[in-house]
Amino acid sequence: MITILNQSQQPLTVLDDYFNDDINEQVNGAYTFNFSVLLDDEKSQYIQVGNIAEVEGQYFNIVKHRRTRSESNEVAIAIECEQVSYDLLFHLFEGGFIHTNTPWVLMNMALEGTGFMVGFVQYDQYVSVDLKEGVNARGVLMEIAAQTGCELYFDKYTVSLMSRRGQDRGVQFRLGKNLKGIVKDVNGQSGEVLTAYEIDVVELNTLPEFEGLEYFELGDTVDIIDEELGINEQQRIIEYSYSPKRRINSKVTIANYIEGIQDTIYRIQTTTVGKDRWMYGVKIGPDEGIVIERYDKMARSIWNADEFRMQKGNGNGSYTDSLYFDPINQEYEFVGIVRAGQFIGGRIEIGNNFSVDETGHMKALSAEFEGEIRGSDIYGSYIEGAEILGSTIRTANNGERIELDPFGFRFYDDFGARRVELGTNPQANISGHTYYDSSSQSQGLVYAIPGELHVIGNDNLRLGASFGVTYIQGDVLYPSTNGIVRFQGTVDFSQANVIGL
Repeated sequence: MITILNQSQQPLTVLDDYFNDDINEQVNGAYTFNFSVLLDDEKSQYIQVGNIAEVEGQYFNIVKHRRTRSESNEVAIAIECEQVSYDLLFHLFEGGFIHTNTPWVLMNMALEGTGFMVGFVQYDQYVSVDLKEGVNARGVLMEIAAQTGCELYFDKYTVSLMSRRGQDRGVQFRLGKNLKGIVKDVNGQSGEVLTAYEIDVVELNTLPEFEGLEYFELGDTVDIIDEELGINEQQRIIEYSYSPKRRINSKVTIANYIEGIQDTIYRIQTTTVGKDRWMYGVKIGPDEGIVIERYDKMARSIWNADEFRMQKGNGNGSYTDSLYFDPINQEYEFVGIVRAGQFIGGRIEIGNNFSVDETGHMKALSAEFEGEIRGSDIYGSYIEGAEILGSTIRTANNGERIELDPFGFRFYDDFGARRVELGTNPQANISGHTYYDSSSQSQGLVYAIPGELHVIGNDNLRLGASFGVTYIQGDVLYPSTNGIVRFQGTVDFSQANVIGL
């Protein structure tokens, strides 16, 4: 009888009519259950991946099923199941599992959060599990078994660690008694000669006349006797396959070794890319991650969680970085030409003489431009060009300076006082100069109106001529009056008060 359960272990249906049923279990290995049924509208709907098949008090996940229609129009469903410890394959330790403690503690750490629990543990010494790469909880259990030399026992959602499964019950597999067929397998691929026997046996214990006799289990030590082949050995049952519906004709594998996790890894390495092993230019390992190398050693790429490098080689195994990504420190280095449609970022720095910061401020030793340069402020000691356009030009921010803007041309003294201004007054139709004292108070001006030039002093106006000789009286600097002032044209004094003549 097979009971189909949902993922909460609640019964959905019971299957009584099934065939090709087979439970297969290996010591520290696979534990599977396969069976077939005919399509049934009432019960077959529960044959779904994710549901559980309960048989002989054990739970098996339904992981695969296939439907086949025969010539007689019958539809058979073949179902493949894995003992529920299959779920542990999907509980991952991304950063690895590196711990030292007793197996009891390590197993509880591996099973935490999985819904499984630790049963009994027959080993209490400290062991070290060092699995640096991503590993699953079942892999951790297998490694603990390998480190301790013990054997795992799965019972529904409970995992136990036994010093040794099975015992010596004095059972014999003998030709003419309960041995139906035998295959002897001798393998020296690992460097050590390993011998195994695949035996078809009749389970006499299931027959009424032999009840209680010749009983055996997985892990038992048994005798194999076949006088015609000259076989008389005592070895362990390391694999057991039988029909739970009719447990008579079964199959056992008997060997002097247990194929554990190391043997499985050896097989994988012969057919796939193994750790730190090159295959078609690709190597995967715990130190560098994925390494891809050209056949001529002129280029190589290294990719892992910490960095990404593309390197240029010299053909002899020496490499220099052409591209380097360090996401932890947020450093990205390029060598050579970089072409892109758009750059968006915070700061650009090239060598020691060029940089652009997050605010857009650029520093450069020198630069050449073609076309327009637009900006609000330009600072510098020397500007040379054919044409300069702008709203304001000043020779300094403060102190003595000259300023030019659309309203005029001004001179300032050391104290920031306006002293001379040249400009225009379009409304009055005049243009001219205005002169100021140190308090920026106007002292006079020279301006032009249509047909006339005016020279006006706010208080007094002095006209004089000299040969460049000056004299000082008090705090005032006076030019000499040794020169000649000449008037041309008509001199009109009609509105003046003339003295000294």
